[in-house]
Amino acid sequence: MWRAVCFQILFFSIAGLFASCGEGTIPPPPPKKPIEEPGNGGEPTDTTGIDTTGNSDPDTIIIDTLKPRNSNQFLALSKGFGATNIYSEAQLGIRTGTYKQARDYIGRSVTLNYSFLAKQADTLEFRPFVLMVHEGAFLFGDLANEMGKAKWMARKGYAAAAINYRLGFNGGSEGNTCGGNNLEVIQAIYRGVQDTYTALHYFADKSHEFGIDPGQMMLAGSSAGSIIVSALVYMDEADFEALQPGIVKTLGPLDPVKTGTEFRVRALLTYLGYSIFRTGFVKKSNAKPTVFFQRTGDTVLPYTQGNLFSCGNYFWMQGAKPTSDRLKTLKMPYELNYQPEKGHILSYTEEHVANRYAQFMKRFWSGDLRQTTIENFKTLQDVKIP
Repeated sequence: MWRAVCFQILFFSIAGLFASCGEGTIPPPPPKKPIEEPGNGGEPTDTTGIDTTGNSDPDTIIIDTLKPRNSNQFLALSKGFGATNIYSEAQLGIRTGTYKQARDYIGRSVTLNYSFLAKQADTLEFRPFVLMVHEGAFLFGDLANEMGKAKWMARKGYAAAAINYRLGFNGGSEGNTCGGNNLEVIQAIYRGVQDTYTALHYFADKSHEFGIDPGQMMLAGSSAGSIIVSALVYMDEADFEALQPGIVKTLGPLDPVKTGTEFRVRALLTYLGYSIFRTGFVKKSNAKPTVFFQRTGDTVLPYTQGNLFSCGNYFWMQGAKPTSDRLKTLKMPYELNYQPEKGHILSYTEEHVANRYAQFMKRFWSGDLRQTTIENFKTLQDVKIP
């Protein structure tokens, strides 16, 4: 009897011990799934032109964050903004002025001016706006080179402006683009981005005066101008610092204005080639619908990858092909127009280029998002993004 009692006591003691150990080893509940931020209709977050200084002055912030005055639906259904020229050249008005005074690469004061083109006495209060940045290897060129395309865009209902920006870098000249060094060329690009930022702020702040929609802005760049607009959208001060430590201290903020009316860059429209330091700068959060025009044998800007201006002493850049491939992966609309020929100068007319720009934007506003590849004038691929 006593032996049976002892066995029961021992049994319950051991069972209690196992129960106690079990309580300490019960696996914790699985972690909760992070709360997802509310979506924005499948469109990637776009912070280009957003005031991040905490400035809430109603006199400087006049539109809601990322909210254009003209909805995509309105622009899609309008008779304008596509390939059709709804105005004659005689109906357009031009306005010129200065958007900035600045110091160039050797400290000289330079006046940076613009030419603005739009329908005169238009009943549409706010038009989509295209800002055009000219070519010239950061050494030469003028806004007049962009006014042909600006005219065609204005005839379709857009407002368009071309700007001059600071040119020049030590060692370089129109006859010797390879005469500089990486430090000088990167600083030239940085100054171009600063000036383009200032121009965007200038037109956004005067949007009522010019009759433009700061929520529907496009950046159009040719050759060197395409490098500038791409760097503006895809690079920040930290990226430039990684390329050239101390550049911000030397040249000042990449966006010299920062405050004022919010604006939004909706797309990049590029011509005469395209270059970006690294396609890795293009992310889901900042990717832009883009139109490319480039020759596969471009001798100035690489179609795939190579040295800038084909100068062996300059840094490596990536061109339209790998950038369009990157946009394809990110499911971002693009149109790659290429000519399988050697040379930098393309054989498209300005009217054709403006037509492609406008048709691309019209599809974008209509929600018809496509990835298109065109060789000369023949469409090789046209895929609708699901």
